[in-house]
Amino acid sequence: MGLSCVRWTTLAVGVLLAWGCGESSEAGEGGAADGGISADGGGPGGDTGAPTWHRDIAPLMAQHCAGCHTEGGAGPFALDTYDAVKRMANPARNAIEAGRMPPWQPADDCRPLRDPRVMPPADVARFAAWVEAGAPEGDAADAPRVEAQTVDLGPPDLMGQPFEPYVASTDRPDDYRCLPLDLTFDADTYVRATHVVPGDAAVVHHVLVFVVPPERVADLEALDAGEAGPGYTCFGGSGLGTAGPMAAWVPGAVANVAEDGRATRIVAGSRLVMQVHYNVLAADPSPDLTTLELHTYDEPQPYVLTTQPQAGLDLHIPAGDADVVYTRDFVNRRQTPLTVVAVAPHMHVLGERIRVDVVRADDSTECVVDIPAWDFNWQQSYHLAEPLVVQPGEAFRLTCAYDNSAANQPVVNGEQLTARDVTWGEGTLDEMCLNYITVVEPLDAPVEGCGAFTTCRAACGDPNDFLCLADCLGADTACAQCALPGIVGEGGCVRDDCLPELAAAGDCVRGCLVEAISGGGLGACMANTCPEPAAALQACMTPVLAAGGCDAAIAGCAVE
Repeated sequence: MGLSCVRWTTLAVGVLLAWGCGESSEAGEGGAADGGISADGGGPGGDTGAPTWHRDIAPLMAQHCAGCHTEGGAGPFALDTYDAVKRMANPARNAIEAGRMPPWQPADDCRPLRDPRVMPPADVARFAAWVEAGAPEGDAADAPRVEAQTVDLGPPDLMGQPFEPYVASTDRPDDYRCLPLDLTFDADTYVRATHVVPGDAAVVHHVLVFVVPPERVADLEALDAGEAGPGYTCFGGSGLGTAGPMAAWVPGAVANVAEDGRATRIVAGSRLVMQVHYNVLAADPSPDLTTLELHTYDEPQPYVLTTQPQAGLDLHIPAGDADVVYTRDFVNRRQTPLTVVAVAPHMHVLGERIRVDVVRADDSTECVVDIPAWDFNWQQSYHLAEPLVVQPGEAFRLTCAYDNSAANQPVVNGEQLTARDVTWGEGTLDEMCLNYITVVEPLDAPVEGCGAFTTCRAACGDPNDFLCLADCLGADTACAQCALPGIVGEGGCVRDDCLPELAAAGDCVRGCLVEAISGGGLGACMANTCPEPAAALQACMTPVLAAGGCDAAIAGCAVE
């Protein structure tokens, strides 16, 4: 699913990024100086052997450009008529030939991606030939039939909206707002397709929809109540530490449909929150009620799609450093392979480059996706042309590079900020080194009482071995979310009995918790990453567990 199509930081910069137009516009509309075609040889009656608008160029523009550049769309100007494209023909050619348009960040020497937003060389040459010929209009009767890209799913089974319309703020060009939706889920729901319908399409530039699990619903409601008006301000995500988005929209997007037998599961009691990026430079905002449509299955499917984060939480970017490179491996410590169908690398505005590789068992590496010139304004998720299988013991390697020099600081309220040390966070001025993987997994039969944890723990050589218990929590995400706060959280049994050992292993525990979300093996990760602190924590906690010191935390999650 796409994460963003056009995030214009300013209208002027947006135009320059889109078309690279550096020429003077003194000649006025339609003249050569403003990027249009001069009268010589242009328009109808041009060389009949050359490409024409109706026969060749209109279909090309509809396929590659009209998703954003249409009247009332997200682009700062429309490119869906002969006169409009003729007027912008030269800068459009420059941007197309330079590869700036259509916007597509990934390098082409990594794993093949589905639906690359790249204009084929033949289309690039056809557009250039049309410009060289003077942009002939041709005969409308020659226009080929162009089928609109649609997905007919019938009426949606569920529809959700924010509780009231939101009008984007005009105090800044970009307004990121998280809006809780009015949908509730009394039972587990299996989603086969999602479709986002923007309300105020002229200012809605992307939409992400996150699932808020039952245990975080109160936090969602608190964030909503903490700010005046609908929803709350957000930037890097939902502000709730949720997993990756379950639905998204960018201009030109159609419904996202899972393959047969696959579904996204929304657990009973969950809520949805919609992050909307509004840009108000190209149009005045109006009350927006963007809608989410869900098409669901009547029963569970054999496979579920889950989006899981791989996050470098120990990220540190020193002030003034123009070339900071951070690398983190995320090992698949499960007993089974991971089957990955999509990835979504993510950084903020100091990011320069981001790359995801797979490190195979023989230490060879395979590039999954490489963004050599990161631009926050053009990020999205990428569906793999073929599933990627990562075997137990193999790893994802996430590499992020940043420029935190004085010259690369963001501008706030017209003033460029002073460089400062930057660490992980969801705020605008924080940073991230993050990759989401979308994984296909078999749907295990639902079990009460955290059955996967119970089964795993019974198989431990010593069921009170702390590292084995930690591994078993990684085998049952719901149990882990329930039990871990009572074990290692504030007032947890580890803090009561083994606080010095926990403190010594703290960074290791935090890093391995993130790794365990997608790769399992929390205890194995600790034993491998920080063997001495892990062994000390294990030696302290194993007798505590044997004496029942954590029974209350565990029993509260019904794992016995």
